[in-house]
Amino acid sequence: MDGSAGESRYDVGRVMVARQAIARRVAELGREISDAYAGRELTIAAVLTGSLIFLADLIRHMPNRMRICLITVSSYPGASVESAGSPRLGPMPDLPAGSDVLILDDILDSGQTLAALVARCRLTAASVRTCVLLKKKRKIPRPVQPDFVGFDIGEEFVVGYGLDFDNLYRNLPDIRELRPRGEDA
Repeated sequence: MDGSAGESRYDVGRVMVARQAIARRVAELGREISDAYAGRELTIAAVLTGSLIFLADLIRHMPNRMRICLITVSSYPGASVESAGSPRLGPMPDLPAGSDVLILDDILDSGQTLAALVARCRLTAASVRTCVLLKKKRKIPRPVQPDFVGFDIGEEFVVGYGLDFDNLYRNLPDIRELRPRGEDA
């Protein structure tokens, strides 16, 4: 935000991943994860708030017996398109000791958030795997690689399908690029 109420320096740009492609891939991920945890109870630890829409759609494709817990993490402060670096983790929910945990996040950028959550969950879990809807391409190695990935994308800042900019645009059904205002799409 530039300081004036309701005004932004950014506009929603081109569609990066269309809603139909998201629906197909989320259904496929649901089947892949269900197969990986066949016959086992699963605890899904979903990162707020970006993964909520992804979580809701994903679990509809998973017949597994599961628990769901929500984790608060902040990586992008306020109206910024740049990560703050180290994520700020909120209180960790009580995970059942010895449980199989799947950490669910909307996007993998630097990998710092996922690495911190994996380390914390490993303290009590029997197994920890990760699933991200989007994995950004990076030249710098990440401290962790996800077990399940919806889509690989470029380095653009994206919004929609739960992903936000300053808590806006989560409601968009497609994943779209966020670009500076006045820049051609």
